[in-house]
Amino acid sequence: MDGENKLKSLSIRISTDGLSFCIYTPSDVSQPYRYETFEVKPVVSMAANLKEALQTVDLLKAQYQRVNVLVSTPQFTTVPTAAFDREQIDSTFNFVFHGSTTPDVDAHAYDHAVQPHISYNVLRRSGIAIIFGLDKNVYQLLHDDFPRARFYAAASTLIEFFSERSMIGSGRKMFAYIHEEEMTIYAFDQGRLLFVNTYGVRGMGDCQYYLLNVWKTLEFDQLDDSLEIVEDANRLGSQAENVGQQLTDKMRYFIKQTSLTERSDPHFSGIPYDLQTLLVCGF
Repeated sequence: MDGENKLKSLSIRISTDGLSFCIYTPSDVSQPYRYETFEVKPVVSMAANLKEALQTVDLLKAQYQRVNVLVSTPQFTTVPTAAFDREQIDSTFNFVFHGSTTPDVDAHAYDHAVQPHISYNVLRRSGIAIIFGLDKNVYQLLHDDFPRARFYAAASTLIEFFSERSMIGSGRKMFAYIHEEEMTIYAFDQGRLLFVNTYGVRGMGDCQYYLLNVWKTLEFDQLDDSLEIVEDANRLGSQAENVGQQLTDKMRYFIKQTSLTERSDPHFSGIPYDLQTLLVCGF
């Protein structure tokens, strides 16, 4: 391994219709993170896009001290660590997502021949395990090029991060992460996970519906409990900009303590929030 890269780490983020990379160089104080996106061709599979990226993107040809793969997928489920058995992850996943295949070409097209590789993360601070699926072809390509890579569900990093944030102040807390025409809702009671699920959303009305429905189901208080919105979507339905602020303003009519997460750190400019939490939490 050359001296220039021996302290660097590479993080690869994969979603249903996106592929991006981030290099972390701790010795570069002024610009520790270098982030790049790869233009995905929607007419071919994610595995084909990844194969092209591995052959053409220079930063993927270097060697790194550590390689992380972050999988942004709605196909994940939680199991208490006391009941978790890694020998049962396939059967558990298949029970929850019976007959499922992994999203391939884009968020709305599926290659039903693609079966998922099942993986897991144990979140000891939260007392749960996350079982999640990833396209087997994508997994194999990454494993071949980076045999020591560590795979994480985006939900895993966000649960650990939000769990700590939920212990600040009083009351129960809900976090809504909007990304790639999806919204993942996380709810906590002083660090203890109460609820997590991902919903497909096409507009502001969808977001409001799911948030209010989960809020009511969990019997959260409109005055004492709080909602924090995190937004990574450039557009959502007919709303082309300021999606997070628009939703925050609308939700304040129903939930007094509604806020929008500030994204002011210049070091993280353009980096998706789930990838930021992976880098910050130091999995």
